[in-house]
Amino acid sequence: MPWYRALLGIMLTFGTITALFGCDTRTDKPKPSAKGVVHQKKVPRAAEPLGAATYDMSKVPQVYGMRKFPYPYQAMLALSSDADSETLRKFNLVHQFINTREMTPAGRGLGLDFADSFFMYNANNQHGYVDIHHQPMSHELSYFQGVTNQPYGAAVIHRYIHAGWIDTIHTFGDFSQVDQTKTRFTRRLAQQGIEALKQAGDHITVWTDHGNKSNVDNFGSYGIAPFFNYQQGANSTSPYYHTDFTIPYGVRFVWADNSSEMFGMNSMIYPLRLPDGRRVWGFSRHTSYGYNSKGGPLWDWTVWQIWRQLTPAHLHDIEKRHQYSIVAQHLNGGVSQFPLPEESIRGLKLLAREYHHGSILVARTSRLLQYNVAQQYVKYKVTHVDGKAFIHILSIDDPVFGIHVPTLDEIRGLTFYTSNPDGTVIEIGDKSIPTDLVQRHPSDGVHPSVSVQWYPSDTTNYAITAPGVY
Repeated sequence: MPWYRALLGIMLTFGTITALFGCDTRTDKPKPSAKGVVHQKKVPRAAEPLGAATYDMSKVPQVYGMRKFPYPYQAMLALSSDADSETLRKFNLVHQFINTREMTPAGRGLGLDFADSFFMYNANNQHGYVDIHHQPMSHELSYFQGVTNQPYGAAVIHRYIHAGWIDTIHTFGDFSQVDQTKTRFTRRLAQQGIEALKQAGDHITVWTDHGNKSNVDNFGSYGIAPFFNYQQGANSTSPYYHTDFTIPYGVRFVWADNSSEMFGMNSMIYPLRLPDGRRVWGFSRHTSYGYNSKGGPLWDWTVWQIWRQLTPAHLHDIEKRHQYSIVAQHLNGGVSQFPLPEESIRGLKLLAREYHHGSILVARTSRLLQYNVAQQYVKYKVTHVDGKAFIHILSIDDPVFGIHVPTLDEIRGLTFYTSNPDGTVIEIGDKSIPTDLVQRHPSDGVHPSVSVQWYPSDTTNYAITAPGVY
């Protein structure tokens, strides 16, 4: 891997790109802001909760600021799996184990909120197999058959987007070629793909770059170094330009094909200006565990190395530091009867224990990123009427996509410290949030709190098969 790609990873590690945009998102120090938000105080894992007697319930409730993560969690983590070598058979097995609570070949399902990625097209001409029984690369799961307008996995991908098992587009397709000077991507394919998604009502907000230099539709790192000049998707003078309709379609978050050895970060997002002048949120993923003597990343995002990612030390560290983590993976990369090896199963079970114990909130990538924006840029005020405290959520002052009044889903999980949860009301503007979506919590060692309910757990088995789709 060239030295400049390693340098990009180091820049992301230390927040250099964020600093260039004048937005310091990497501090946990409690400090008031102009909007009255207080960043979360650090709480030891074994902190003793304060007793209810500490607070005088006869007094007007005091709102102390925001808790960083939804109660009772101390951190938030997403599994971000790329669609390489994905087949419907393997996809179903992986999601039945991770998402459901049913019995699977790997034991009881874990019941985690995990959403995958997908390809629109498949033009990979590299050698190898994608599944058992010598399934060729042409059987890799994609929306369309090859680079045609004929549906292949469109119906199942549509189902999984709406069920929450897919939330990321891994570029427009797998265009990796043996000869990297050639490509089968065209602007017409991108237009066809976006129109198909729009007509089906398939809303995708997360984009991850993919593959070798034949994948000219990549765009996240163009212009950073000569190596990335093949990424033409946001170059308005290129025949491969597409962000003029991809971003308006709804893509908000972009992983820009950069490496990072950081497992946890105080914030995963940074403003990213594209070559055509458009702005999106860039985000980081943990992809590697270090760098070699030539500056190349030591990748650990293969299915055989989850044990290196999901370790007790990594998980407990993000809990202690109250951090986010997005773990890059290729969960469908194996070619075996059950796609997850035993060491991967152990790592995933360890993560599930931290989730079910109330330590780490495991969320699909799109939800983590949306929450990250809201938690970082929410604006609210507090008023007092008739002995109650009213938290008025006014706006999300999003520096990339603009200030706006949030929807209910945008503020799910936001948690506010208060001396009296029962006497505290949360509103969007002056409109109260439905009472069944407001939760009240005892002290976590800092204060009691009140929150907008996080998304309810969904462990439904949505797996289906389709004729002719492998």
